[in-house]
Amino acid sequence: MKGKLYLLAICVFILPSLVLVSCGKSATTTSSNSTQTTNSSQTSTSTNSTTSNSSNPTATAATATITLGVSSTGNPTGLGYDSNGEIFVTNGGAASGNNFPPSWVISDATNTAVQAVFSGRSSIPANGVVYDAGKNEFFLTETNSYGVAVVSDSNPAQVSSVAIPQTGIYQPNSMVYDSVDGKIFVANGGGGTVLVISDSTNSVVATIPMFGASGLAYDSGNGNVYVGTTTLGSGNSYTESVSVISGSKNTVVGTVALPPGGSYGPMAYDSAQGKIFVTDSSSGAIYVISDSTNKVVATVTLPKLSDPSAIAYDSGTGEIFVANPGESNAPGNVSIISGSDNAIIATVTVGTGPNALAYDSGKGEMLVSNGRDNTVSVISDSSHK
Repeated sequence: MKGKLYLLAICVFILPSLVLVSCGKSATTTSSNSTQTTNSSQTSTSTNSTTSNSSNPTATAATATITLGVSSTGNPTGLGYDSNGEIFVTNGGAASGNNFPPSWVISDATNTAVQAVFSGRSSIPANGVVYDAGKNEFFLTETNSYGVAVVSDSNPAQVSSVAIPQTGIYQPNSMVYDSVDGKIFVANGGGGTVLVISDSTNSVVATIPMFGASGLAYDSGNGNVYVGTTTLGSGNSYTESVSVISGSKNTVVGTVALPPGGSYGPMAYDSAQGKIFVTDSSSGAIYVISDSTNKVVATVTLPKLSDPSAIAYDSGTGEIFVANPGESNAPGNVSIISGSDNAIIATVTVGTGPNALAYDSGKGEMLVSNGRDNTVSVISDSSHK
């Protein structure tokens, strides 16, 4: 599998030429060579924001469903797309002895799982994946060893590991690829840091203190990385925000305040509008940040009982897709938001437990991994089904 990046996310995290995905996290970027640094004094609050919603969005069902191996052992947790028309699916399923079930490679030409990788290996499952177009490699966060694996795009059986510093990595929850600087940023939530990996050496080149790091998005327009953080105050108080990291300097250059009490996670970058979309699973809302002002400019209210687990940007239509798991044994759904007016325009029913998204720019399709039924749903961005 060779080509440019049209990522992911965990999480997650899309661009006209890249799609990033992490387990339940998603982020996206474009291969722009421009870099704009935000001044550290640009701390903002969510004032002057507007609330957007759609009272009667179109409701449809996904156009196709891909089953991955044996359902009793599978648990797809992350998706990554490359320009060769293939989708890498990570598997966080239960182990059998010391071995974990395989991850998969899907062909978008046939919408079938054409290859299983890592079968019988004890060092993976992974809960997130991001594609590095510059090196033609996938980076995966490993759930059992709390490490980062590197997989060759052309030969998925070729696996190496990133050397992790003594400070370690614990509960990594999201990754994003910086196409300008050739770096992978990893939200190390349990370790209270963001790790920066050079794709030329596959080694950690910087560790940025970041308490409660959760969710990442790379903004190719200004070269910054946006990451959800929590700041502890006196007593039991804490403040949620989005920290802005300079991709070239690996330092925090700004902060965007978010409403208190939220549970912020997956993010996505809208390259056409210059906006960052941030999910809040506690309120079922999406907060929209302008990357020119670093202020919250809109709030999108999702349908009742929504618990957004992943988000991705569709560069073909300028729309944002948000995965909502819903009830434990019922099909989940994907809300589709217009990037231009921040309104929900469609809702698509998918499998059970959707937890990751990846945009396939070659086919104009959004892929959704469904963790509870071991399937991947396929949504056409032209028909919204």
